[in-house]
Amino acid sequence: MDKHRSFEELRSPLYPLMEASPHLLFREKTDRIMQLVLFALLPSVVASIVFFGFRSLLLYLIAIGTCLFSEFLWFKIRKNTLPKDYSAAVTGVLLAMSLPASVPLWYPALGGAIGIILAKELFGGIGRNLLNPALTGRAVLRLVFVTEMSANVQPHPFFSLGGLDVVSSATPLMDAKAGESLSSGQLLDSLTGLIAGKNAETTAILLLLGGLFLLLKKVITWRIPFCMIGTVVIIALILGNGDPTIVFAHVFGGATMLGAFFMATDYSTSPTTPKGEIIYGICCGILLMAWRTFSSMPEGMTFILLIMNCFVPLIDHWMIPRPYGVKK
Repeated sequence: MDKHRSFEELRSPLYPLMEASPHLLFREKTDRIMQLVLFALLPSVVASIVFFGFRSLLLYLIAIGTCLFSEFLWFKIRKNTLPKDYSAAVTGVLLAMSLPASVPLWYPALGGAIGIILAKELFGGIGRNLLNPALTGRAVLRLVFVTEMSANVQPHPFFSLGGLDVVSSATPLMDAKAGESLSSGQLLDSLTGLIAGKNAETTAILLLLGGLFLLLKKVITWRIPFCMIGTVVIIALILGNGDPTIVFAHVFGGATMLGAFFMATDYSTSPTTPKGEIIYGICCGILLMAWRTFSSMPEGMTFILLIMNCFVPLIDHWMIPRPYGVKK
C-alpha cells in the first residue's frame, strides 16, 4: 500500500467507510431509502388528513418539526455536522400516524423529542439505536397518558375543520378478540379506513400497498412482514375456530400493516441475517397475538416491537454465519 496516500483515497468509491449498521451492499444511500419510505407512507398520510381533518395535519407538522429540531439542536450542542438523511422526518411521520387525532397538540412534540433524543441520539445516532425512536416516543405517551392515547376517533369521509368524535364502541379488532364474526360492512370499512382508530393505522389497504412498494424497490425484504403476518393468520385461524372474518380483523385491524411493513423492518432495530429476520418476524407475530389475546389492551404493536427490539442483538449473535475455516 502506498504509505503516502490515506485509506480514504485508496478505498473503492462503491464501498464507503463502514460504521454502524445498516450495512447495505448496493449504491442506495440512507437519504434515498428514507425518501422512498416517506413516499410509501404518503398515501396513508393523505388519507388520514382527509378522514380526520385539519387536526391530523397539525399532528404531522408538529411531530416532524419537533423531530427535525431535536436532531438539529443535538448536533448543534455537540458541534457536529447535521446529517441530511431524512430519518428524523420518517420518525415524525410514523409517530404522528400512530397517535389518536384527538390528543393535545403538544403530545407529538413530547413524543418526537423523546424518540430522537432518548431513543436515537443518546445511543449514538442512526444505526446505533437499540429501540425504534417512533415506537419509543409513542410508548412513553401511551404509558403516561393512558386515557388520551387509548381513544379511538371516528373518521369522516370528507375534510373537516370541525371537532372530532371520540367513540367508545367496539372496533372490529375488539369484536374479533371477543370471538365475534365481522359483518361485510365491517370488513369493507377495515380496508378503506372508515373505522374508529388512530390517525393513520386504519388505512390498512394503503399501508399494504406502501409496503409492497418498498418490497418492489428492495428497500425491505419479504421475510419480516410476511413471516409476521403469516404467523398472525395461523394463530388467528386457530383461536377463531377457522372464522375468516376474525383472521381478517387481526390482519387488517389495529396497527398490523403499519407495524409489519414500516416499523418491524427498521434497519437499525431488526436482525441483519435472513434466518434472523424469519425468526424475528415469527416471534413478532406470536407475541402480538399473545398480547391481543391475553392482555387488557386489544392492540399491543408498540410494546411487542420494542420487546423484540431488545432481543435483536441475541438473534444476531445466534444467526451470524460461521466464518469459513473456523470450527463451530
